[in-house]
Amino acid sequence: MKTKKDIKVIYLQKAYYPKTGTYQGWTGKLRVVAGDPFHDDYAKWTDDGKARDHEYGDINLKDSK
Repeated sequence: MKTKKDIKVIYLQKAYYPKTGTYQGWTGKLRVVAGDPFHDDYAKWTDDGKARDHEYGDINLKDSK
């Protein structure tokens, strides 16, 4: 899966918030520099795939590739 800015998403999972005990939105690990795992970064998205406080872009949750 890639973001709309063509950055590879390594993994994606539902974000868990222990204070409320609920799952809200998505969290994942991104390969910011292609082929270099030392520059991986973490990001969050809303339930519908909109970027939350980062510039890596939105994700298309219907496209699982």
